[in-house]
Amino acid sequence: MKTFEKKLLSVSVLSILLSATAHAQSVDVGVVSVQGQALGGGLMVQEDTPKARSVVTSEALSNNPSAGNALDKIAKVPGLQMSSTDSSGISGLNYTMRGMGADQIGLSADGIPLNDSGNYAVYPNLLGDSENISQVFVTQGSAEVDGPHIGSSGGNIGLSTKRPDKNAGLFVEQKFGSNDLKKTFARIETGQIGNFSAWLSASHTEANKWKGQGDLEGNKVEANAFYKADNGNTSSLIVKYNKQDNYGYATITKAAYDAAPDATGSNGHKADFPADRYQNARNPFENLNVSFTQDLILSDSFKATIQPYYYWGNGGGSNGTSNLSKSSSKSGIYDLSNLSATTAFYRPSMTQTWRPGVTVKAKWDINDQHSLSTGYWYERARQRQTQPYITTSTTSGPADTWAESNQFIDAKGQVVQGRNQFTITPAQRVWLQDAWYVSPKVTLLGGLAWESVERKGNNLGSLSAKAETKQAKYNELLPNFSAKYQLNDQNQFFYNLSKNMRAPQNYVLYNVGDSINLKPELSLNQELGWRYQTQDMLLSATAYNMHYKNRQISSQDPSGDYVMVNAGKVDSRGVELEWSGNLPYNMNYYTSYSYTDSKQKGNALNKGVYLPTVGKQTPNTSKNVFSAGIGYDNRTWSWNFSGNYTGPFYGDLTNDEKIAGRTTFDFSAGVHVPVKGNFVKDVTLSFGVNNMFDKEYLASAKTVQINSKTVGTATGSAPLYNIGEERTFVISLSAKL
Repeated sequence: MKTFEKKLLSVSVLSILLSATAHAQSVDVGVVSVQGQALGGGLMVQEDTPKARSVVTSEALSNNPSAGNALDKIAKVPGLQMSSTDSSGISGLNYTMRGMGADQIGLSADGIPLNDSGNYAVYPNLLGDSENISQVFVTQGSAEVDGPHIGSSGGNIGLSTKRPDKNAGLFVEQKFGSNDLKKTFARIETGQIGNFSAWLSASHTEANKWKGQGDLEGNKVEANAFYKADNGNTSSLIVKYNKQDNYGYATITKAAYDAAPDATGSNGHKADFPADRYQNARNPFENLNVSFTQDLILSDSFKATIQPYYYWGNGGGSNGTSNLSKSSSKSGIYDLSNLSATTAFYRPSMTQTWRPGVTVKAKWDINDQHSLSTGYWYERARQRQTQPYITTSTTSGPADTWAESNQFIDAKGQVVQGRNQFTITPAQRVWLQDAWYVSPKVTLLGGLAWESVERKGNNLGSLSAKAETKQAKYNELLPNFSAKYQLNDQNQFFYNLSKNMRAPQNYVLYNVGDSINLKPELSLNQELGWRYQTQDMLLSATAYNMHYKNRQISSQDPSGDYVMVNAGKVDSRGVELEWSGNLPYNMNYYTSYSYTDSKQKGNALNKGVYLPTVGKQTPNTSKNVFSAGIGYDNRTWSWNFSGNYTGPFYGDLTNDEKIAGRTTFDFSAGVHVPVKGNFVKDVTLSFGVNNMFDKEYLASAKTVQINSKTVGTATGSAPLYNIGEERTFVISLSAKL
């Protein structure tokens, strides 16, 4: 989209909103109501699941006026330690939960797995617009028994897309913010037409990087079509498409940051890629998610769900240029005699993924005491990963950021690849679970799942590797048990025991040595919890003990080649508290606290040396995290002030490099004006500021190292960190038409 067209779209939406405000005839405060006992501004709901679980509602997402994605807006959930590269919602994010990284935590949206099928990484572009999300739920230590995950040893995060409204209308929103941030969003609702309803939305987001040169741009189109038959059966078709082209952020070492934290050069707070490199630090990506869910009521006691889905993604990224010379071909596959001299190229790591799958579930209410659930999930992911060399310039950047043209061809007419792999990952899960309602006070749940994952790797040959094929298969039985005791209307106790599995990443198919024989990561999670729930207050306390073995990490052998190794066992113990409620005079509050003691029990192997990691805290994990906020909302005026403390954490497995903790504060306020008019229904104007006091800090380790100090022949490497974003603000104006 051309620049003048994007500006015209923003101005047009803003004009509609201002016009709508001007024609408002009267103000109707309306009736205040609470749905599902959501308190704390929607950050906590009444919960009945016998396991640790937190839910953030659409109310909380919409009350946060930032342009961030849905995960950016759930950072206060207990157990979750999250940081984002910036507040645009389309750059990187990093999080851990109970000592486990994002690539150990399942992430899904409407039943579609969102973790990368190869390495389980999480990307913001997959999350969609937060304006279309009805809720985000977090199960802190247990994957859902029917969750479509093969890499979830540390819990699960799920997003649910909103259903169409019963009334026709148009919702438009325009955001402006720091660093020339602009987000234009519009959603049109058909309303209920017989048994059918649907909505269609589109958004455009753009901003400058808050540090360094370059900009960010993302475009999304999403839709949901819903049909409810007279017999109660429902069908829902959800489609989400995203396309982005971003410049990347540079990371920094602790030593460089400490030397000049306020500087604007290459060693300080505004650290960025050099001027001749930043244009090649790009991250173009597009993806399409489609799911079709059919809920069938086959009898009063028997229900079934059938959900086929499809995911497609294409894109990748680079952190700069890579040199290519006549001696670069170590495998002997390429003839680089046509390369006259050492040349710098744009060499992105491109990935194209095709991911069809289907989930079939059934629930049978046998009698008043027993309800039986069973199901089957199957997926066949295919992933093509390449690294072509693209012509580039230090002044104008790569000739093709999508790496589809201007590829370097060797003397034999072959496209030169730094990586050239094709992975097929068939996965399946079958489960059976019984809910036994022993009495009005006691409920027991017991189940068993069987999961099978295959990795089939075809290395097609590259600069460093000759063509070969490898494959591996992983099977595991995964039992779960939980119990709930409802003492009275207010007090509830629960116990949960579950086993989770994480199949090895696809790296094992292409690394040297014995990586292919790496065992799956297995975790055993136990939780004991108490909930106190009333009309005006919700309180939850959970103590947990998570033990997992066969921890998978990327390391190097004595020759410097990358290998996947088994780093042994990890024990994580802790406490998670969540408390919210309503106060007099339309006030509300929310607070959460997490204590995480995550200790490594094995010595990690790096370059032939066993390093002293036993008893050390897992990296990127703070022992203490505390959030607290107070707000006001009379359904016309609202505001919220909150603070977050994140304690110190380590950037390496040996705990040689410690990062200081930080405390940041956020503030938001808004006015909501219901309108009695023929054209406009209501208008909302809101304002938000993140990192209110402009705290400077290192947010998270982007590149975790095994050891930052040299031990024997194991040379130390400094971890690279993301810098916490400076103070930013956003203004949002929206209207329902």
